[in-house]
Amino acid sequence: MIYSLLASGFYFPIRSFNVWIAAGASIIPLTLGMDAMRQLVFASGPTLGFLSVGMEIAIIAVLCVVFLWAARALLNHMERLAIREGRITESRR
Repeated sequence: MIYSLLASGFYFPIRSFNVWIAAGASIIPLTLGMDAMRQLVFASGPTLGFLSVGMEIAIIAVLCVVFLWAARALLNHMERLAIREGRITESRR
């Protein structure tokens, strides 16, 4: 949990990271959201930003669709597995 907060730019701007680390941390939606809010709230915001606000909102929208699709696919997989094996939890008796 603490690593996701550090990587998300919660405590400091994401721009202070290396470009590759910042791009990797952008898979966490909180990263892009915090960066966009920082750019919109502070007067020196555009200098703190990793990407433009419009680009970050577009990426967050794409991530929303991807994560919802992945959650649905994984839930369907778990449901099929539970029906096939006849149990919901993984008990090792």
